[in-house]
Amino acid sequence: MLGEIIAILAVLTFVASNVIFRKTEHEASPTFINFFRTAMGTLTFIFIALFLNELDLIFQIPWELWMLLILSFVFGQVIGDTAYFIAQERLGTTIALAISMTFPLFTFILSLIFLDKPFKLNLIFSLILIGVGITIIGKSKIDTQNSDKDKKSISKKALKKRFQALFEKEVVKAIIFCFAASLGWAVGAVMIEFATIRIDKIILAEQLSSIIGNVIRFPFALLILSSMVWRENYLNRTNNFSTNTKKSLRTWVLLIVASIIGTSLGAYLYTESVHVAGADVVALIASASPLFALPMTYFINKETISQFGFIGVILTICGVVVIIL
Repeated sequence: MLGEIIAILAVLTFVASNVIFRKTEHEASPTFINFFRTAMGTLTFIFIALFLNELDLIFQIPWELWMLLILSFVFGQVIGDTAYFIAQERLGTTIALAISMTFPLFTFILSLIFLDKPFKLNLIFSLILIGVGITIIGKSKIDTQNSDKDKKSISKKALKKRFQALFEKEVVKAIIFCFAASLGWAVGAVMIEFATIRIDKIILAEQLSSIIGNVIRFPFALLILSSMVWRENYLNRTNNFSTNTKKSLRTWVLLIVASIIGTSLGAYLYTESVHVAGADVVALIASASPLFALPMTYFINKETISQFGFIGVILTICGVVVIIL
């Protein structure tokens, strides 16, 4: 029961932080948002380890586990989270979460390939539900965007068709980013579960394994993300891309608050929930995160979803639940 409670809290922090990050997108790019939250997480876990006087425990971890922890963060946060924030910027929180939370399906498929787990017939049913759900979501998003443009535009049918073709491309790209996030999270979750179990046996202190694991993981992810931010800024300057590099005080406050909720607290809760309850249980609870996101995105960001799109969200969630049960 404790693992399930921690997993629910982890999902709530993840959803709440993403809803807040959504309010900073007009001044902060997806890459910068991920870089900033990782920097906050790095400082948080190093400070906690120093406060507990347990920083030396990281040197008891063999290099093989260091590599596994680093790779788990590369897949989970560098690839997965960055792809998610790009998708969220284009699709909104609820829809991006609904598609990205298919990562339990990828976890199961990876287990079939690499861990020789038995094949389940419900995989086929799950794929059908998820496929139909995502198709409905994509169609509803295209219809909504075209409808919004029609209200603001006095153009003729030819221009409307041109906009529709553009939006279809953008929606497809965003859905691809969602799947990249889903696959990255799946690989990362499996690695985290394996690594934290091994760390328990080495340091003989289960309550510290998640903290020690994050002390190792975060700094390396920060190095990678800092290079991505530098490259992004360099390309913007090279292409004379006009962007507002100065962020308002409100944006900085929102970035700090969201990072503390979703990364400093959320990353610990997530790692601990995977450690205590297992990746399968956490995946099952996380699959319902779009339902948690619906009221938050409506009250905070005034995002709405059509009835047609909501059906797609429910079908996608059902497809994820089928493969886990």
